Amino acid sequence: MAEREETILAPGGAFGTYHVLRPLGKGGAGEVFLVEDGVSHVNYAVKVLDPGIASEDPGYVARFVREAEFALNSRHPNVVAVHDAGKDPDTGLCYIVMDYLPGGTLRDLLRESPRGLSIEGVLSIARDVARALAFVESRGLVHRDVKPENILFGRDGAARLADLGATRSERDGQDTLRVTRAEAVVGTPAYMAPEQMLDSHAADSRSDVYSLGVVMYEMISGRRPNDGETAMSTLAKALGGRSFPDVRTFRPDAPPALAALVAAMTATDPAQRPASGREVLELLANPERISPPAPYSPPAVPWYRDRSVLFAVAALVLACCALAVAVYNALEGGR
Repeated sequence: MAEREETILAPGGAFGTYHVLRPLGKGGAGEVFLVEDGVSHVNYAVKVLDPGIASEDPGYVARFVREAEFALNSRHPNVVAVHDAGKDPDTGLCYIVMDYLPGGTLRDLLRESPRGLSIEGVLSIARDVARALAFVESRGLVHRDVKPENILFGRDGAARLADLGATRSERDGQDTLRVTRAEAVVGTPAYMAPEQMLDSHAADSRSDVYSLGVVMYEMISGRRPNDGETAMSTLAKALGGRSFPDVRTFRPDAPPALAALVAAMTATDPAQRPASGREVLELLANPERISPPAPYSPPAVPWYRDRSVLFAVAALVLACCALAVAVYNALEGGR
């Protein structure tokens, strides 16, 4: 019989005033549990930071605090609500108590629909996430980790954006440099914009737009545009000016305007993307305004640093040398 995987909290036990029912998920920094409030008997989801990580890297604790501070003071229909946060005095565990959303995550939905979602479903989810990003932007923040695992559904079917611990301030330049290692990359590579891969602290609202564009591509086609690639190969292609295949390659019935919007959102050059979640929301409401991005032109390379030019010059020099030798031999032979 397989051994039972150890969890931070034991199902059936107590955590503060909550009764632990069962684990909901596990990530690199901790676990999420379904709990019941012992007084109100309402179910909540509790995110608990891994105690090992908390002791080894105080930056994670600071990010936890940042997420709690933002979420506790923010309420939006498309952002997962947080009700309590702190450090449990009995266990020393850092935690965040948030709404329990029984509809699961977008990742769960994509597993159930491997060929992609209905176009109506894609548009509905995209609007909800764009509204959430517009709200985050209105607070002067950048999310930096938009992905299917962070998009959850409530009983009403509306999508809600979670995991605000990776946010940074766009207005004053303050970000997790104060609370994470300077070289740390914040985000999930498969959904990250090229500029975010190079420097996660330089990400802005257009980086979130890119991530949502990748999510939309996956919702439409049932596959990520960078499936099977490493983060470095994806980055190399982006920096080389190579765009993703048209989503209609895998989903011919996708409306041209929607395909154009996804292409614009995932443009390599941030200047060619919609500038914000609010703009994406406006384009979804006015598809006639959507146009594909202009072809990307990589920066000009001086001829003396362009290998193709150098190879051509070298070949020409060798050909001239060979011609000179041939002429010399012909003249010598005629004497």
